[in-house]
Amino acid sequence: MSRWTDEQLEAISASGCNLLVAAAAGAGKTAVLVERIIRKITDKENPVDIDRLLIVTFTTAAAAEMRQRIGDAIARELEKDPGSRNLQRQAALVNRACITTIHSFCLDVIKNNFHCVDLDPSFRIADETEALLMKVETLEELFEEKYDEEDFSPDFLQLVECYGGSRDDRLIQDMVLDLYEFVQSHPWPEKWLKQSAEAFNVPEGLDFGSTAWGRILIKSAEIELEGCLEAMRRSVDIIQSSHGLEPYLPIFNEDISNMEAILKACKSFDRPSALERSVSWDGLCDAFSSLEFGRLGRCGKDADKTSQEQVKALRDEVKERIKRLKEEIFVLPSAAIAEDLRSIYPLIRCLSGLVMEFGEKYAAKKRDKSLLDFNDLEHFCLKILIEPGEEIVPSKVALALQERFEEILVDEYQDSNLVQEVILTAISRNNAERPNMFMVGDVKQSIYRFRQARPELFLDKYNSYPSEVGSKNRKIMLYKNFRSREEVIHAVNFIFKQIMSESVGELDYSDVEALNPGAEYCPFEESGAWVGGPVELHIIESGAYQPEISDNGENPDEEGEPEGKELSQEPEEQPDVIQAEARVVAGRIKNLVDSGTFMVFDKNTGAYRKAMYRDIVILLRTTRNWSDVFMEELTARGIPAYADTGTGYFRTVEVQTVMSLLQIIDNPMQDIPMLSVLRSSIGAFSPDELADIRLLDREASFYEAMKKMAAEGAGTVAEKTRKFLDRLEGWRQKALYLSTDELIWYLYTDTGYYSYAGAMPGGVQRQANLRVLFERARQYEQTSYKGLFNFINFINRLKRSSGDMGSARVLGENENVVRIMSIHKSKGLEFPVVIVSGCGKNFNLQDMNRGILVHQDLGFGPDFVDCKRRLSYPSMPKQALRYKIRLETLSEEMRILYVAFTRAREKLIITGTVKDLKKSVSRWLECQCPGAAKLPEYEMLKARNYLDWIGPAVLRHRDCSALRELVPGNSGETLEDASSWDVKLWSRKDILQDKAAQLQEQKDFRDWIKDIGERAEHTGYADEIKRRLGWRYPYEVSARLPAKISVTELKRRFSTEMAEEYPAATAYMPPLIKKPAFLETPEGFSPAERGTILHFVMQHVDLDRIRAVLSGAGQDIGLEDDIRLQVEGMVKDELLTPQQAEVVDMAKIARFFRSPIGLRLLNAGKVSREVAFNIELKGSDIYKDMPSVLQEETILVQGVVDCCFEEQGNIVLLDYKTDYVPYGCADSVRERYRTQMEYYATALERITGKKVKEVYIYLFWNGELIDYNEGL
Repeated sequence: MSRWTDEQLEAISASGCNLLVAAAAGAGKTAVLVERIIRKITDKENPVDIDRLLIVTFTTAAAAEMRQRIGDAIARELEKDPGSRNLQRQAALVNRACITTIHSFCLDVIKNNFHCVDLDPSFRIADETEALLMKVETLEELFEEKYDEEDFSPDFLQLVECYGGSRDDRLIQDMVLDLYEFVQSHPWPEKWLKQSAEAFNVPEGLDFGSTAWGRILIKSAEIELEGCLEAMRRSVDIIQSSHGLEPYLPIFNEDISNMEAILKACKSFDRPSALERSVSWDGLCDAFSSLEFGRLGRCGKDADKTSQEQVKALRDEVKERIKRLKEEIFVLPSAAIAEDLRSIYPLIRCLSGLVMEFGEKYAAKKRDKSLLDFNDLEHFCLKILIEPGEEIVPSKVALALQERFEEILVDEYQDSNLVQEVILTAISRNNAERPNMFMVGDVKQSIYRFRQARPELFLDKYNSYPSEVGSKNRKIMLYKNFRSREEVIHAVNFIFKQIMSESVGELDYSDVEALNPGAEYCPFEESGAWVGGPVELHIIESGAYQPEISDNGENPDEEGEPEGKELSQEPEEQPDVIQAEARVVAGRIKNLVDSGTFMVFDKNTGAYRKAMYRDIVILLRTTRNWSDVFMEELTARGIPAYADTGTGYFRTVEVQTVMSLLQIIDNPMQDIPMLSVLRSSIGAFSPDELADIRLLDREASFYEAMKKMAAEGAGTVAEKTRKFLDRLEGWRQKALYLSTDELIWYLYTDTGYYSYAGAMPGGVQRQANLRVLFERARQYEQTSYKGLFNFINFINRLKRSSGDMGSARVLGENENVVRIMSIHKSKGLEFPVVIVSGCGKNFNLQDMNRGILVHQDLGFGPDFVDCKRRLSYPSMPKQALRYKIRLETLSEEMRILYVAFTRAREKLIITGTVKDLKKSVSRWLECQCPGAAKLPEYEMLKARNYLDWIGPAVLRHRDCSALRELVPGNSGETLEDASSWDVKLWSRKDILQDKAAQLQEQKDFRDWIKDIGERAEHTGYADEIKRRLGWRYPYEVSARLPAKISVTELKRRFSTEMAEEYPAATAYMPPLIKKPAFLETPEGFSPAERGTILHFVMQHVDLDRIRAVLSGAGQDIGLEDDIRLQVEGMVKDELLTPQQAEVVDMAKIARFFRSPIGLRLLNAGKVSREVAFNIELKGSDIYKDMPSVLQEETILVQGVVDCCFEEQGNIVLLDYKTDYVPYGCADSVRERYRTQMEYYATALERITGKKVKEVYIYLFWNGELIDYNEGL
């Protein structure tokens, strides 16, 4: 950069202080950093040798690039002054300069001071492969030891029982491994684990509001209350400006006054001293509990009905939000919370102990093999640089490094973690007269929290460092953007000034933080062409897309669901919805490039040229499920594209085939890998040939069947089998002495598969993937693990743990293709045209559903689990961690969006999909707060995707009138702004119509081919071609048969009416109570749920007590009372919740037991309830029209019988139904369930070996009994 701004010059030349340079996107921070270094080493009065500067970068590539830039700059200076001894010295020292990543620096410190931490000087860094295998091995050994201990720890057993899942202890093992990785970002992991566990050992008399968890929850309540008050004040404004609503005003004002009082009490917890607080946690609970909403007064008939409904809707929403606060946060007093924490304490202490034991065993394994992993580099370096003890005191080594380095320069400082911060602090001159830390970064681009980066480190300095010259700690802000056109910069500022705040984004995006245009683009005057242009927002309405409906009839992913309800986590993206968005993007790209009128500025030539495909990038929040669809659509439109997905490597055909070959070389008894190889070009067996081999021996493994075919068979199949087995035996012999990588390359050449893959479509990529597998095997062989079995095991573990290596890269920098990449991978890059797609995709909040959450500041957040009572609910610490993690996740997502937008140099295009455009726009309009430049924080916290931030902000722009007009009468306010927007609305139907035109073209082409065929002269091959191309698989019906089916599903298939549907209660234990408390009201239960509750009571009611009551006084009241007492006992035992018990109709149950069938049940010798079964039936028994060749095909049928009892050695089958049945419609019910009852009867006869003599359905709705005894 030839010209520097005043702020840049200040950042380049300032010295004698710790300097924080807050440099926004495109502000030239790297150029400033390089220039500062050059000026320091070329200073004629006081030059500093390049090797006396420590320059820390985020990646190895960045370090190499910086070294190159510094070397080039020194070379340029030498050309100007060839005789300079100092420049010659710097040129010689540049290769020794400490331009490095933090890990490389730590490695250098350890190598020079290995004796300080008792390390073998010949240590090496473990490959990721080796480290992963060692961790898994250590984990398995640790758990085996725990299970083998004589004095078996009850806490360990309880931990596995509560959090280990229902099948095995894999969840706990993963938890230990994840927690170990998590705590490595803390300088003292064991200290963190102990302190976080001890936080649950709370004393008596604890005020939960004084804990870190309590303060977080109270802060969340503050934000919620502020949102509620804003809605109520808006309602008051509507009341005052509308006719006839005056009777509402006193009640609304009273509600506001009550909420303001609680809000004031919440805010008192911000004060440091408990004495200054106006209320305790229990006081807040009482305040919320006593908060009631009065009854609204009556309005006259001439009242404004529209406004009346609007204010009532707003008040109802507020009531719901307050209700959720009552039932989810302020539900338990401090004493009850403390009791929960103390009961969880032994489990958390045990988990922390497991992690520490794992760390010790893993460290011992590494020590035995003289290995270090990347986490060790930081922690051993920390041990070397810090003296032992509670205080952070630099060691002699650290003091020597302080003397050595004149200045420490840190790039991308916002991505540092706490360990790195302590290391850099130890070697800096923080306490000297002239501190020497130079830190440059942009907290708005901190997007690596998932790697435990701590943007708070940057923010603490940013908020505390003054800007004044002469301060020992100082900050300089660079906000002039030298990358993007004004249209892009103004649009970015317009959006983020409204949505980014300290709560969401962790920084208030004000005029001070805003980007300032600094890029100079040559004037463009060519007629008929254009450059830049407004930022485009394309919103696609999916319309026809219907999300999956849950069992209780609710739609968990519906737009406009109440705020506070658990959001749908990573819903299954619908391919056709993604396809519609991809088609819009493809059309826009085609238009930009093929029109020849859109121009971009070429930095290399300094002139404008037509846009090319390589000028365009499509940025996605995640490429999973998205990049393949985009690639397909772009390819269909003739647009060359490349997706840098980083996933899918192990799913490629060529890699799967070679891995299958390795598996059968290691163990040929595996049928699936064997068939995979045989069907590939390596074996080249046809399906008929494989069928012939299998028919020779249906019971043995396929390998054994092949050996039998080779020994006993005759003909071409037998000969082909013999040859393959000979080759396989040869490969197995080679595997005995060849290393894995040598074996893989030998297989490539011996089978010819490498060349074959190259001849397939996408051959260059396929061969590159095979080379990556070879390289991976070579790296593996350099570790302490050897052998084919261990390599296969490692690859399988990598796949199971969702690890992937990503497809091999075969793309050059100048390839003319559209690039598709994740936003994270675009960090640090820039492109002339950026398309940010998938903005309607919901944020991934799945991590908040784990059994135990962890947070660097708040520690553990576990579920409270009572295994004996089968009860599970989030503890209050978990509620606090959920809120905090959600807040931090949303802040990170907002910064990711900022990174995406600021990659654009000349044009920014945004695309996203909504299900219902009018509903979305209406919801976005409700987010606005008239008169405020910034959108309310509480509304931003409700966002589920990027469009929920972009939409409300863009609606306030003058260019978006078409969007506002979708909701008549609620146009909202507009803000004056220099940005320019072009909003385009699409419907999925319109997009698919374009596809219909393409399909019509294809149909016309087929008709043309058919016409040619009819007119052409037939040859002797016509019949043979018709026979081959017209062949149909004779067992096609069998391929569509399900392997397993439920009786309920069979009923659906064979009935034209939908009947009662409820999830059958398990026969062995009640389900965990997972439904949110605020839904557990009598009104909140659906008919299906009420049916489930009634079935549950019928399963657990004590029949002996019922018999005793009926054989006594025989009064109806006595029977109902006894049933009520039994239900209350179920509540006491926490089998039912009080809300569930309320919907149990005791009278209906009593009526059943007094009925003839009920009395027969009570008098029966043996009664079985909730009988689960699995039976195998012939397919022809289910599908009557099945072809004769498939008559013997079988299907597994499963179900649960409500009740059966024995009479005189035979079975009576009884099923309960809670359907509403109109009078006189019993016959329809009989037919509706006939199929179901027939299968139940068949299952019972097979299970018991006894005849089912009678079959009944009892209708609880009206007490009617339906019999199926005709034809039994």
